Amino acid sequence: MRISTAWAQQVNVDAMNNRQAELAKAQQQLSTGLRVSSPADDPAAAVKVLDLQGTIAKTTQFQSNISTTRGRLNIEESALTTADNILSRAKELTMQGMNDSMNSSDRLSLKFEVDQLIQEMAGVANTKNANGEFIFSGDLATVPAFAVSPTTGQYVYQGGSQQRALQISSTRQVADGDLGFNVFENIQSSSPAADENGKRSIFNTLQALSDGLGATFKATPAVITGDNFLRYGMDYSNPLPPTTFNLVANAEKTLPPLFPTVPPTPVALSPASIDLTGKKFTGVEDVVSEINKQLAAAPLLPADLTPNTSFPAGSNFGNAIQARSNGNKIEFVSVATGAVSNLSINNTSGNFLTDAGFSDGQSKTGTDVSTTLPVQIDQIFQKQLGDVLTDLDTALNSVLQARTSVGVRQNVLDNQESQNDKFVLDTKQTLSETQDLDYSEAISRFQLQSTALQAAQQTFAKVKGLSLFNYL
Repeated sequence: MRISTAWAQQVNVDAMNNRQAELAKAQQQLSTGLRVSSPADDPAAAVKVLDLQGTIAKTTQFQSNISTTRGRLNIEESALTTADNILSRAKELTMQGMNDSMNSSDRLSLKFEVDQLIQEMAGVANTKNANGEFIFSGDLATVPAFAVSPTTGQYVYQGGSQQRALQISSTRQVADGDLGFNVFENIQSSSPAADENGKRSIFNTLQALSDGLGATFKATPAVITGDNFLRYGMDYSNPLPPTTFNLVANAEKTLPPLFPTVPPTPVALSPASIDLTGKKFTGVEDVVSEINKQLAAAPLLPADLTPNTSFPAGSNFGNAIQARSNGNKIEFVSVATGAVSNLSINNTSGNFLTDAGFSDGQSKTGTDVSTTLPVQIDQIFQKQLGDVLTDLDTALNSVLQARTSVGVRQNVLDNQESQNDKFVLDTKQTLSETQDLDYSEAISRFQLQSTALQAAQQTFAKVKGLSLFNYL
């Protein structure tokens, strides 16, 4: 077989190029310390490397979330400690105020301190984290958790309805705070001033203490409040089924002057029918406005305007019932106050009661100092502060439960952080075994390939020098 000079030289050139490529690859591996730097090096290993790197990045983010959550929980723990101190001080002031040796001036000085405690508690409830977010506002972290309602003058919860949670592992989330509603507002109470669900907020309890120390005793209206969050409105634009419900309030029926000493008695008014069919509301205030508009437009029936009731001719249902917002909830309140005031809500069609968080037939009666408490001022005072003392104990338990929950979550973060650290370490070891270079093997291979290249170059020089002209 005849072999051309050009072909023989090309074979040697190709051999040198191959040896140079292999040597360059070994040099790159030695310089980067990586066995697999591109999919071409080892397709299966490259896929595994990408998967391991993604897992490490995700777990690193979990560790960052743990650090963020721990910082927020530390701030909450500090806030709850302050709240505990405020309630403990309020309890001390309550017991001091109940002491018969104190006169009205002494109690008035205690009232001033209680008023400051109310402001301090509001500051605690609106504590912010390092990002300027309100820690007790849940998923509405940019909105203050509590604000004074312009209609009632009371602090109401206006934060979100959902707790925020951060992912700390692929299967676990931890809440980075507590809802202010649960900590400060949804407090069990046995006081006559509690709402229809037997709850009274810490702010209302402290305000009752302030009122008592200032000898201010108020009859309360009937108030029923929905439980559901209505910040984003309600939609009844679909006319089927109709959305209607009734509100029923009491009138104060008085006896003729012939019986001046007989106390007034309640008499139920005709139902006020509310129709929200075909309407869409963008927020709770829109719902309130529409209901009040319908109440004001509906005149009381002639049977409700007897000479012995508190309503003069021309009165409408708006003179007996008002709708108002309570934070992000809706509530109905009787215009009348005292034990003769009563308010109930009944569903007639549709889902308004369910959507707003009312139960069918839900009702509440107001309280009257003269009928629910002893007539003597001192007894009234002692009863009001006794209820406050009981509610403060319940509030302290609520704060304690929140602090316990924070402690549990902090322990969870510590344990998960240790697990994540070990997982990252193990994963990095697997990644190193898959991707990193074995230097002893690579150096031996580099020396071998360097020798092979030198041999190929020397062979090429010999072959290139072969010529028939050397033998002529």
